[in-house]
Amino acid sequence: MKMLRPNPRLRTLVALGISLIPISSLRVGLYRMLLGYTIGNNCSIGLLTIIACPAFRCGDNVQIGRNNTIIGPITVTIGDGVVFGRFNKFVCGHIASDPSMKSMEYKRELNIGRGALIYDSHYFDVYGQINIGEGTWIAGIGSQFWTHGASVLDRDIAIGANCYLGSAVRFAPGSAIGDRSVVGLGSVVIGRHPETDVVISGVPAKVIRSVEAGETRKFVFEFH
Repeated sequence: MKMLRPNPRLRTLVALGISLIPISSLRVGLYRMLLGYTIGNNCSIGLLTIIACPAFRCGDNVQIGRNNTIIGPITVTIGDGVVFGRFNKFVCGHIASDPSMKSMEYKRELNIGRGALIYDSHYFDVYGQINIGEGTWIAGIGSQFWTHGASVLDRDIAIGANCYLGSAVRFAPGSAIGDRSVVGLGSVVIGRHPETDVVISGVPAKVIRSVEAGETRKFVFEFH
């Protein structure tokens, strides 16, 4: 069967149709067969989740909840055991891939490390590159991650491994945090914070303390 990658509009219409199929295993199979996506074993995709991008690859045991949107000229790579909640949006306008935009050097990449969690109603603007490390939680609801804006060239966002981000945080273009960082509720992260094992909070966010030696955090999540 011919795959439908070349035409973005047709791809989106096909993805919309697949999202309405009432059985997850059928949705997974149709995304593989019709759109050529690489989807590992024991994966589930929720009802009304639309995946319409040129390249989508995910590992084994990935669970994507209902009403998620992954759309635009982006390359998506998801590691094993990643869990998505509901109503998350990963978007990029098709203008970003137009030859007239070549000088902007939009990377248009989303990379999510294995074992990560992205809970509910978060927004990811994927004009640049967004890297989310292994085991990291984008917890709570309503966080935003921006990789483009007027005259912005330093746009990529990097989030380290085993981090925890509270609700309603904002990441500006070009921002980054190190491994095992905790970002407080409502913080606005601007610039790079390469320190590891720290708590970052505030507007704009700054390091407010280190995580003490021996201090442990165990994130527990059960997907329904």
